[in-house]
Amino acid sequence: MKNWFSQVVGLCALLFVFSACEKDETKATLTPTSSPTLTASTSTIVLVQGRSTTPAVTYTWAPISFDWKNTEHAYAPAVTYTLQLDKQGNNFAAPVTLEAGAGPNTIVTYGQLNNALISLGLTPGIATPVEMRLRSILPYAANNPLYTSAVPLVATAFECKAPVADGIWTIIGPAGVDWNTDIQMTYDCDLQAYTLTRALKAGDFKFRQNRAWTVDYGGGTRNANGTGPLLLGGTNITVPTAGTYTIIFNLNTMTYTLTQ
Repeated sequence: MKNWFSQVVGLCALLFVFSACEKDETKATLTPTSSPTLTASTSTIVLVQGRSTTPAVTYTWAPISFDWKNTEHAYAPAVTYTLQLDKQGNNFAAPVTLEAGAGPNTIVTYGQLNNALISLGLTPGIATPVEMRLRSILPYAANNPLYTSAVPLVATAFECKAPVADGIWTIIGPAGVDWNTDIQMTYDCDLQAYTLTRALKAGDFKFRQNRAWTVDYGGGTRNANGTGPLLLGGTNITVPTAGTYTIIFNLNTMTYTLTQ
């Protein structure tokens, strides 16, 4: 609290100097009338893949308010707010910064929080104490930001990875390269499916597991959205014209999507 008041006094002194040059007998003063405090909607969170846009924690605070005296040109100073996350006990020596907006609420999603936790070096799957604080940067005092007290959080991060039993999934066929060359797909944690975006030629392809013909999938007729059923050992899937396509291969719904 002492640090907060000393910074405010410095800000007011600077504004005093500017106002004194304008009119000696009238001193315009700017006084912050509140100090932001930070609260969180939860103190424990276990993050899981496939929910990157789901709200994880909501942080709430009241933006700083100001009171002008002895001036007809009062304005609301633009205060910049950011959230800082660090390991508990690290004294915010190397925090990860998240955008906070203008308040009074900032929703941190599963994806945002997990990325921040991984950036801090947290081991996925292990509950780890971290803490969040709000940083406020006032105009004319950018070198003296204000900080709230730290709010604790015990968080468990996740590692985005495909199910081990899935192995490697590729497409193969002249739509990609030829019937001898596999093109590996990437697992998408949000979709919980395999995806590939690339230039394809007009022609056929199939999906196969672990670069072998032991397990392969073809498809049936696609609907208007480009989605068709996956059929074990099914017929070739046809790319009608050359272009850049996105392929989604979903073993949970047993469907594939081909869209240009």
